[in-house]
Amino acid sequence: MKKNISLFVTLLVACASFAQITIDETLTTQQLVEDILINSPCAEVSNFNALTGTDFGDVNGIAAFDANGSTFPFQSGIILTSGSVQSAPGPNNTLHSDGFTTWPGDADLEANTTATNTNNASFIEFDFVPFLEEISFNFIMASEEYNQNFECTFSDAFAFILTDQVTGVVQNLAVLPGTTIPIEVTNIRYAVGSQCGAVNEEFFGQYNFQPITNPNAPSIPAADSPIDYNGQTVSLTAVGDVIPGNDYTIKLVVADETDTAFDIAVFLEAGSFNLGNIDLGNDILLGDPAAQCEGDVILLDTMVDPSEATFKWFFNGTEIMGETDPTLEVSTTGVYRVEVTYSQGTGCVGTDEITLEFLDPPNYNLGVSSQSSCFITPVTLDATVINYPPAVVSYEWFMDGVTIPGETNATYDVIAPGFYEVEATVQSCVTRDGVTFTSPNDIDFDLGPDDDDCFIMDRTLDATPTNYNLADTSFQWSLDGVVLAGETNATLMASAPGLYEVTVTVGACENTDSITLSLTNDIDIELGEDISSCFISPVILDATPSNYNVTSATFEWTKDGAVLAGETNATLNVSEIGLYAVTVTVGSCEATDSVAISLGGFDVNLGEDFETCFENNASLTAEISGIDATSATYQWFLNGSEIVNQIDAILPISEEGEYSVTVNIGSCSATDNINVALRTDVSVTIIEDDFKTCPDETNILTATTDNENAAFQWFKNGEAIPDATANVLEFVLTEDEGLVQNFSVVITTGDCTAEDDIIIELYDIGNCTVSQGISPNADGFNDILDLEFLSDRAGGINDFKVYNRHGLLVYEQVNYIKEWFGQTDAGDELPTGTYYLVMTFNSEDPIYGSQYANWIYLNRDAN
Repeated sequence: MKKNISLFVTLLVACASFAQITIDETLTTQQLVEDILINSPCAEVSNFNALTGTDFGDVNGIAAFDANGSTFPFQSGIILTSGSVQSAPGPNNTLHSDGFTTWPGDADLEANTTATNTNNASFIEFDFVPFLEEISFNFIMASEEYNQNFECTFSDAFAFILTDQVTGVVQNLAVLPGTTIPIEVTNIRYAVGSQCGAVNEEFFGQYNFQPITNPNAPSIPAADSPIDYNGQTVSLTAVGDVIPGNDYTIKLVVADETDTAFDIAVFLEAGSFNLGNIDLGNDILLGDPAAQCEGDVILLDTMVDPSEATFKWFFNGTEIMGETDPTLEVSTTGVYRVEVTYSQGTGCVGTDEITLEFLDPPNYNLGVSSQSSCFITPVTLDATVINYPPAVVSYEWFMDGVTIPGETNATYDVIAPGFYEVEATVQSCVTRDGVTFTSPNDIDFDLGPDDDDCFIMDRTLDATPTNYNLADTSFQWSLDGVVLAGETNATLMASAPGLYEVTVTVGACENTDSITLSLTNDIDIELGEDISSCFISPVILDATPSNYNVTSATFEWTKDGAVLAGETNATLNVSEIGLYAVTVTVGSCEATDSVAISLGGFDVNLGEDFETCFENNASLTAEISGIDATSATYQWFLNGSEIVNQIDAILPISEEGEYSVTVNIGSCSATDNINVALRTDVSVTIIEDDFKTCPDETNILTATTDNENAAFQWFKNGEAIPDATANVLEFVLTEDEGLVQNFSVVITTGDCTAEDDIIIELYDIGNCTVSQGISPNADGFNDILDLEFLSDRAGGINDFKVYNRHGLLVYEQVNYIKEWFGQTDAGDELPTGTYYLVMTFNSEDPIYGSQYANWIYLNRDAN
């Protein structure tokens, strides 16, 4: 597709930058679709339909538009608006709310967006058959609601509703890129003061008025606006996946939401509705910035799936045989054309052609690519291009890949080794060539091998070259990397160890040699292994060298890094711990050795922790190992406090606690501790469980313990029972005592004690007899026949029966305790009268035997 843009057109656009769009309302719906929106010979479109305000006696909301040389992003296209198209051209001087409520909204729009209660709907609808697996077209949304206020909360609506008539799938293409969210004013905006934050601001184009509150938002003056809407988005692309050959319907619709105020418009770019158009791009001519060098490859791409079409490529009108792919790589000047025959539909053929011109590379010669020189005089490199006039060629020189500032001539004088390159550029075509310069660096001299010495006399180093005149040579000496000031002769007198290095320079060439002179440092001394001592007598350290006369040596002793003043002999008497070191010097050589002297150690052991009741004599013994304990002293502690006057190895003890001992022998000491606690295994158990009893009944409690010689004491309700010091307690509870009694026993052995207790209760029926009368009148007294004592004593009441005076059974209970309160089996109240009880027991009762039978009086009239 040819798109050559002349300088005249560019100047015309520049001169008309403040123009406004124009509107054309003369085209039919079919013309708007076929000639404006699609404009493709391969388009299969039909069933054109449109609806707008004129269908309801209102304004027209559908028309074609032209940019008219303005800055509007689309040159031409279709406008759909919820107001009048005549209100669309700029400048932006009027707030438009065209249309009345008699102009209705659109149900499809509401079904495919978040909009409700729409008004003033305009739509174009048509059918088409796609040739590609994807359709797309470009659009811009503009709205009066971009007023630095309403974009925070209000938005009218639009949608591009695509329906597959074969599958029934419906999709809205007017969505935020990469999402299924319908586009609205409220979700494409810059931040508006403190009212609302930014949302998808990258899709917002500009405000068409000034000033605005947000300095970061793009805007133009209202007078310069090509359209009469407050704001607009950037150019967006609606994209939808389709099935080639299927019938589709698309509905392009806009409307106001809720009211008819603050109109919205959607601009559709002409020719952007792509059903199978071919676009190879703009021509690339020699004067274009995109022009490539000959030999570079430009890829021409039809953007058509090869499974959906066949391809023919042509070069200067002649078919390129064998080139049947959707893409073509080209590197030669000429006119290229492609014919794309779609397999769907009627076999439509889409074509496009493009003219490509390639530049000849700039031609020059820098000479031999690798050269050697000492650069007594500069070497000139000449990159003068021979196939272009000098005026169109630019140069840039590089050394070792870095641009040489200011060097833009065709020639460059080289004065140092390196890799020199030049780029000769004609438009975008660049030729780069380079030359590597090296120095021969063949200056011949030798400082000799590394050596060691004590420097009794100076050592002469000689760097005189054998192949150059000494008068043409300069010297720079250094010691351990530091230049020796004033040392510029061929020889150097070395008087100390170090790394000596000399750089010899002849012209621009240089060579370097070095020698390491080390101290011999072979003085043989040995202080021995590290020592531990309690310093009963001093430790003698001896640093006498074995291979030098001691009179030729000097000695410096240190302790823990600090020099010991006055200690300059070969030996040292040590009486305290520390790290001792000695430096022995003979001439310029020296040797160092060190030894760590620490306190000796020994162990003291009090044994394992133990428990006792102190019923027998107890003591602790400090057992010492690892050293002679003859001179040991002892210091004992209990719970951290010193035990005075206890200085022996054995300590008598009579109370629990944490004991420790510190033992000192010479300068050494050791500590151990032990926990002595009362025994926790002392226990006593009352063998009986908690129980109930009858008044005046004899009871016996028995306490058992594993501790021999333990003393017993019994308690009742926390008070000691006089003379109750045996392991057995015999007692009787009277009826006037409390219902619940606590009995406990405490045993004592030495300092240890243990305790157990038991709960004993009197039965609620204090006299433990079977009552011969009950009065169930809910007064809390004698309301129920309570036989709990008898159930416990006889091993349970197996069967409980009540008969009336006629001998009829009126109540029966198995495993009776206290369930009868004068009722029948059915729960009915029995009348006042005499009844007969019969009970059988699970075991023999000492009073009643195995069965009880007697009369009982039921009195319901008692008060």
